Amino acid sequence: MDITTTITPGKSLGGISIGEQIDDVIARLSNTYLIDKTINRTTINGGLITAYHGDDGLISSLSCNSNFKGSFQKKIWPGMTVADVIKNTSSQVAWSGFVQVDRIGGVGLSLPNELDDFERLTDDFDDSYVFEELWVYE
Repeated sequence: MDITTTITPGKSLGGISIGEQIDDVIARLSNTYLIDKTINRTTINGGLITAYHGDDGLISSLSCNSNFKGSFQKKIWPGMTVADVIKNTSSQVAWSGFVQVDRIGGVGLSLPNELDDFERLTDDFDDSYVFEELWVYE
């Protein structure tokens, strides 16, 4: 199986689904991709996709870095700049450590811990700031 470029908010990233067993994902991908499994996190190709899972192996959230080439409706993708976010979306809010755009739940751009709350995105970030990670969560 190849990783796809599909992002489905609240459900899946790259063909890997929230609620799926991590061992099933590893079995599908280990012949093609470099897999690094730790206690509650499995990284594929150095962070191309990272699956977060409990001790039971069920995936609870997913992230990808700027090497992932997918987008959600050409609105949000990893590696986008603040200027990209402003240009491609009509609203941005800080929600639970993420930039959530256009009221689309279950997908967001990871915010640095010290800047995880804002009134306007441009208050704390200049236009060239790059959001390296995108997350899919329930």
